[in-house]
Amino acid sequence: MQNNNVSFTSKIQFVPWKTFSKMQKKNEILYFHDTPNILKADEFYSMDIRTCTGGGLTKPSTQEAEGFHFWDDRVTNKKANDNVISLIRFVKNPERGIILGGKRLDENPLSIPLFNKFKQLISERVNNNLTVFGIHKNEYGQTHYHYDTKNDTWTICSEYMKRGNGPQRAVNSLGTLRNAFEEISIAPGDRLFIGNKEILPKDAPDIFK
Repeated sequence: MQNNNVSFTSKIQFVPWKTFSKMQKKNEILYFHDTPNILKADEFYSMDIRTCTGGGLTKPSTQEAEGFHFWDDRVTNKKANDNVISLIRFVKNPERGIILGGKRLDENPLSIPLFNKFKQLISERVNNNLTVFGIHKNEYGQTHYHYDTKNDTWTICSEYMKRGNGPQRAVNSLGTLRNAFEEISIAPGDRLFIGNKEILPKDAPDIFK
């Protein structure tokens, strides 16, 4: 007999670049102008999300998932609704999602409006079960992600630069996570880890829905 009360818990884990770079990864989602960079697969990843918007939708009950990486250009802005409709065609009735990216740069005026548009459209389709890591605070901030349906885990490396000519550093604590993004919102049911340490709602009640 099927248990309709089963709840699924997605794991979100921030790791340093050394760990992320050595992971065995397949199915890279690249980013091109004029192309809806969407991929449905058991496993996928995308790199160098800066002013773009990245993330994915999942359906843990059927182990379906898809990732995306949308360029912040005029074509994407014009076709934002169509892109989200395409997402729903690949994974029907998605249950959870994650969205990340965006940056406030004068030379990229569509970055924030597009991020917010995708956030709203996707959130509506997953009943607000959307985890958000929005708007890189650092001019040189960037994020890479990987997802695997087998363990329902998002592995994220979010990098920032303390000085314009300094080395890239990765989020490695709750403090550096807060310093990396303007908006952090963990969806109900998602578990947040930084390295091997779990961040519980009591540790940061403001970021858990």
